[in-house]
Amino acid sequence: MEKSQRELMKKLFLIAIPIALQNLINVGVSVTDTLMIGNINELQLAGISQANQPYFIFTTLIFGLASGSMVLNAQYWGNGDKDSIRAIMGLIMRIGVVAGALVAILVISFPNKVLSIFTNEAMVINYGAEYIKIVGLSYVFSAFTGVYLMGLRSIEDVKTSMYIYGMSFVLNVILNYILIFGHFGAPRLEIRGAALATLISRIFESLLVLIYMYNFEKNLGYTLKDLFHKTSMYWKKITRYSLPVLFSEINWGLGISVQAAIIGHLGANVIAANSFINVFQQLVSIAIIGIGAGSSIIIGNLIGKGKESEKEVLKFSKLLVKISILIGAVIVCLTMLIRPIAPSFINASQETAKLIKDMMYVSAFLLFFQSITIVTLAGVLRGGGDTIFCAINDVITLWFLKIGLGTLCAFVLKLNPVLVYLILSSDEFFKALVTLPRLWKGKWIHYTTVSNEV
Repeated sequence: MEKSQRELMKKLFLIAIPIALQNLINVGVSVTDTLMIGNINELQLAGISQANQPYFIFTTLIFGLASGSMVLNAQYWGNGDKDSIRAIMGLIMRIGVVAGALVAILVISFPNKVLSIFTNEAMVINYGAEYIKIVGLSYVFSAFTGVYLMGLRSIEDVKTSMYIYGMSFVLNVILNYILIFGHFGAPRLEIRGAALATLISRIFESLLVLIYMYNFEKNLGYTLKDLFHKTSMYWKKITRYSLPVLFSEINWGLGISVQAAIIGHLGANVIAANSFINVFQQLVSIAIIGIGAGSSIIIGNLIGKGKESEKEVLKFSKLLVKISILIGAVIVCLTMLIRPIAPSFINASQETAKLIKDMMYVSAFLLFFQSITIVTLAGVLRGGGDTIFCAINDVITLWFLKIGLGTLCAFVLKLNPVLVYLILSSDEFFKALVTLPRLWKGKWIHYTTVSNEV
């Protein structure tokens, strides 16, 4: 490996490790909810799973907005334009906070109707409604915190989000223990306790962000007054390079939620098994998500330096593909090792335990190809500004595989739930087939900010 590539790998891991740790912390919240509520009963676990679908769609919107802006911000950072970064962050935060308020009003006002989209199980809906009426208040705080910390990522500050989410995670675990089970004299609130712990933790995160923003952050200088920064001169570039990312993320989020809705109509046992599988997949994907996010930042920074870096960009992108395949193979082996004991982590019925073991085979297939697509699509191609291709790829696989074929297999052909889950998970395989040749040919590099025009 050449010296320049070694330096880029070192830089990648310096970015990827804190992002991976942050994702571990975020997944840790889901893990503690799943383990604690899962040891009470399956119906409450299923209720949390389905109640989190609106939140998942909303956070996907926020992540899409912030990720789209990072395509530009990483290149602006590469050529030293801080004012443009502050302006774009202000715009994205405005949109995110307003969207958070609107979604919160919707889910709090009509919890049962919202949840009936994702399942027809009455008890699951009732438990989910208890949860969503409390946790819905957290949406605004999640938007504010998420946009700011994603903005810091684009300027290569990845440790701050790790620290803030880490402190929030510790608080969430403590509050879960106290409020779910009723320790230290607190009432036993079960699923409502999990919701309240999450809400308090989200408020705590936002307070930490404000403290950091005004007292410690020096590189960017973003403050709340940047919410009102003039942004009309950036709309052309935002529309060209950022909106496809947003569309792609929303499309992906809808796909996951459609999958949850399909599974949600196959029975409470299938919902509970899928809830556990989802948390497991998030947990074992942590490393590759860090690599993918770091790849996007580094590729964007390199391209921001101009066309003289193109040869280095292409060589580094191919190295990243090889790393993603290696990590995918490791994840498959880990999945197969954990499979025999997986159901013992929750209070699962015999039927649910069998479903979990069978679905783990599908998870191994999914996770291998997901490792490749996270690095290539969400990392390299997105960092290179090839956002329209990424969006088209996501749309086709969603509508033809997850929604089209998945619905046919579940409700018309009425296949076994595990086979339905396999069909719903096959999109990552087809994404990888299309994406790898494009990356190898190098037709994905777009110089979005190197010109002085805006």
